[in-house]
Amino acid sequence: MVGNVKQTELADTKAQGATYFPFKGNYTPNNFSVVLRTSLDPAALAPMLQKLVLKLDPELPVDELKPMQTWIDDSMVARRSPALLAGIFAAVALLLAAIGTYGVLAYAVNQRRREIGVRMALGALPSQVLAQFLGLGARLLLAGIGLGMLGAWGAGRAMQNILFGVGAVHAGVLAAAAGVMLIVVLLATFLPSHRASRVSPIEALRDD
Repeated sequence: MVGNVKQTELADTKAQGATYFPFKGNYTPNNFSVVLRTSLDPAALAPMLQKLVLKLDPELPVDELKPMQTWIDDSMVARRSPALLAGIFAAVALLLAAIGTYGVLAYAVNQRRREIGVRMALGALPSQVLAQFLGLGARLLLAGIGLGMLGAWGAGRAMQNILFGVGAVHAGVLAAAAGVMLIVVLLATFLPSHRASRVSPIEALRDD
């Protein structure tokens, strides 16, 4: 009695039953496969196996000697290639989003140099100016992360039927993306605000 097994590929969602018979006297195949477990290097074992089989029967062909991991990798190529492309596109999208976010926020802060000059002329401290703009960036970040998490959850649910052994939402990936955007937003708000707070209020007011 044996349990159900995957008959076609590792991504089978439903395992099928199997029946095993003794090889001798019950099976006359045109070809068959043999699985060996060894502690030796598979690459070094392959020539030894070929010589041993040819010694027993010179007319018996022996081919496709591969480690089990190679067979597994080959069976998953059709699924791993789209996954690799999706990963590359996702990384490029994250990079473009980071660059775009930095550019928009940095431009917005630079456009408010006059406002910064007025605040400082009225007695605002550079630390207060920085805190204000960092708070603005933090609010935008939280709103963006919330919408992004919602979109990622929806996209993951839509792709669930083509995923194998992977959840629709991966906390590590979401945390990494949120961390990247956190760094980008902080830099986009801190650097221009810091430069503007170092400028004399008179020079900031003359920018227009």
